[in-house]
Amino acid sequence: MTKLLLFTAACFVLLLLNGAHHVVEGRPHRERRNDYMLFVLGDSYADVGNRPQTSEKTVLSRAWFYPYGISDSAHGNRPTGRVSDGMVQSDILAKILGGDESPPPSRRHWRDSDKVDPSGVNFAVGGAGVLSDDRAAPSLGQQVDQLASLISSGAVETADLDRSVALVAISTGADYNGRITHESSSRDMTALTGQVTDELVAAVRRLRDLGVTKVLVNLLPALGCMPWQSVASNYATCDSHSNALASMHNAALRRRLHDSYDDVLLLDLYSIFSNSVQPNVGPCCRNPDPNGYCGQDDSSGRPHYSVCDNPDQAFFWDYMHPTQAGWETIMQQLQGPIQDFLGIQSSW
Repeated sequence: MTKLLLFTAACFVLLLLNGAHHVVEGRPHRERRNDYMLFVLGDSYADVGNRPQTSEKTVLSRAWFYPYGISDSAHGNRPTGRVSDGMVQSDILAKILGGDESPPPSRRHWRDSDKVDPSGVNFAVGGAGVLSDDRAAPSLGQQVDQLASLISSGAVETADLDRSVALVAISTGADYNGRITHESSSRDMTALTGQVTDELVAAVRRLRDLGVTKVLVNLLPALGCMPWQSVASNYATCDSHSNALASMHNAALRRRLHDSYDDVLLLDLYSIFSNSVQPNVGPCCRNPDPNGYCGQDDSSGRPHYSVCDNPDQAFFWDYMHPTQAGWETIMQQLQGPIQDFLGIQSSW
């Protein structure tokens, strides 16, 4: 089947701002090469295969189908449920912590053993938020419930919690989709961001109460600079309304966390994303249909999308998610603050 190859070279320089804030994410897989156990909670920025696999390709199951995974040499350049051409944020964080990749997805944990993998557990599911009621995408609170169950059952032991890290990666703005529009008032935006960030803080508090020693929390990226927002201007400009919403969310989260929790580190994805966007440069995998998705086929089964020649030179993979190269560059900028916060060193 003929595949369209569309060259889209996108070299991005990512800057880290606000390194002093207390809050971010992290941890490894299979062989545990340091003394931290990692628990990953969140959405598709950190999901490594918890979203259900289906026989039919849809926008929700697309990460299990080509061309997803084409840059993931660690898994045979095949799709693994990661919403990227390769590794995602949780994988790169695990490397910083001394591992090889993210802890395995929670859906696989109890098939082999009552004990969790020595590297930890990844509960993140694409589409999740704090207000989510999608059964296929448990909310952040429900993911914390899953961890609590593993602790109460003894699958996660007290010794594991003594040196543990949790990454809270609610990053794609799912809680605001459909609830906030360009017609929404500042009052509505303030009310909803308050509700969402209150839930995030409650989840952080529960993680600490469960015994997790360090918690890393993503700030929202610059939502208006996501390709699905900037495509309207041919990727020339970011959507100011969506960026204002993300800024409001981040300000509220900083107020609630920064001065109250010494064991929480914030990852400023907003500054990194907004400073890395280049005008007129779109994602590597594109669909000419504004309502379509990367990997979509037409009614005859032919690809209705194109993939750039060099994903390793692109920042965005699809209309919302970074490439593996994008995540590597982002996390390289955050590596120092993470290591300082956790008191570790690694050669990644």
